[in-house]
Amino acid sequence: MAHFVAVSGSDRAESFNTRTLALATKSLKAQKHTIENAPLADPRLPLYSQVVEIEQGQPPEVTAFRHTLLNSDGLIIACPEFNGLMPPALLNGLTWSTRDTKGNPDLKPFYLTPCLIVSSSPGGLGGIRAASQLANYLLGLGGLIYPEFLLVANAYQAYDPNSSESLVPFSQKAEQIAEGFSRFCERPS
Repeated sequence: MAHFVAVSGSDRAESFNTRTLALATKSLKAQKHTIENAPLADPRLPLYSQVVEIEQGQPPEVTAFRHTLLNSDGLIIACPEFNGLMPPALLNGLTWSTRDTKGNPDLKPFYLTPCLIVSSSPGGLGGIRAASQLANYLLGLGGLIYPEFLLVANAYQAYDPNSSESLVPFSQKAEQIAEGFSRFCERPS
């Protein structure tokens, strides 16, 4: 079975996007895949710039994330939508991750890596705008984007406020997408 890295683009433990990521990973675990949660959208990570990179080097969290991703079979990212855009902390973490420890561009962690994008939003679009931007960004890094996103619209109504469980339609959708993503990740031997 495959080993996947799961990243929440939110730094809030109980965010709708983290809950949607848990929904997707639960469905993948049910298919006997392993999941490794990897923090990346950390607001304490320095804002990427070559000046900071030269002066301070690559943050250890980024080095660890790159190593984790290089040793996985795929990436699952929960992408919150902030004013129609990807969250800055997620973009910053991804940008840092495109550099090696010597400060050179290095897309190996993303190149030909199957990627599943999930998103949720209190609004009616379920985060589709940010999810589409993330898909385009990852595609530019050489990622293989699974063509169907797990989107949860109207998140306040989609999740039980007293538990981490979602309502039935989204659980079923997560299972369908997880099954499709599993097939997408299969590589000929």
